[in-house]
Amino acid sequence: METQQLTPVGGLTQNGFGDLGAGVVDVNDLPTPDPLRFPLLTFTAPENGTESVSWSAGGSNVIAYYGDGTSNSNLGHTYTGLTPGEQITISLSGQYQFGFTAGSSLKSLENLTFWWDGIANTQNTLNLKDMGITRRMTPTMSNNYSTLNLEGNSIEGKFPSGITISSNCFIKNNRLTGNLPAITSIIKKYQVQGNAFTGDIHDISNYSKIESYLAYGQDDGKSYDRVNNPKIMLTGEIPNLSTCAALTFYHVGAGEPWNRGFKNDLSLASDFDVTNKLSRFYASNCRLSTAEIDKILNAFANAGTTSPNIIDISGSNGYPTSAGLADRDTLVAAGWTVNLPSQK
Repeated sequence: METQQLTPVGGLTQNGFGDLGAGVVDVNDLPTPDPLRFPLLTFTAPENGTESVSWSAGGSNVIAYYGDGTSNSNLGHTYTGLTPGEQITISLSGQYQFGFTAGSSLKSLENLTFWWDGIANTQNTLNLKDMGITRRMTPTMSNNYSTLNLEGNSIEGKFPSGITISSNCFIKNNRLTGNLPAITSIIKKYQVQGNAFTGDIHDISNYSKIESYLAYGQDDGKSYDRVNNPKIMLTGEIPNLSTCAALTFYHVGAGEPWNRGFKNDLSLASDFDVTNKLSRFYASNCRLSTAEIDKILNAFANAGTTSPNIIDISGSNGYPTSAGLADRDTLVAAGWTVNLPSQK
């Protein structure tokens, strides 16, 4: 691991990568200020002056992908000798693509500031979990990711419509607004709960690879009268889930924000059905009708699931008929926990 002193260049930082391979200009030779480099993040060196910053190809800190992201050059660096209170900017050449891995030491640095413009199209994994990011995403971002993890930050504003995610979308517990992020038919895990998204849920019927669809708990941070004037967040139709062969967890309920006056307003597909693999189904406080609640109970009772767990459709407008209660008894006998609306 190469150790270097950070040297300011045109308001950024000269990283001193040395020989980066044939046809690649050494960043030491680039003009000042450098038009080809974008800031990735800045931080203030801690007062104890002992913090160091590092990234490595395939390591546990920042990963830098070379070219199209299919190969990793020798990009390992550790920066030491920081002056306490010094403002530092880490940046890379525009010819590089980079992301963070979980456990990055960067999240322990004080006064971290992050720029989305410094993130190129990795086409693979971008992990920014629990990094303390508050800056809004750049609206024109059009990056493609296999896995995008923004979980546990405080990112506000709309999620860019140009971003595509092919396998795993983990952006829960931020403050993102607008429509739910788009998904493709090959998505595996979609977890966007704990934001402020509004609008229609997705029709995931025939999404054979999806394992979890979690869109619950959307709220705008305010409080409303949950009885007389609740705030509606998600709308649309709960689709037929019988063709989602890998789906085990489906949650489109209002979640905890129901206590502060948030509800969803959903309907149920006329051909609604489930597989015996779906073991967790939540649609609480979604204004479902009596007939729709009966249909949900009947679908699960007939599925013959081998993984009993929980159904939560409490807090809806409707309530189960005597036929629906018979289905509930069947499910409870099979080991299910079934939460229904209170009887009227």
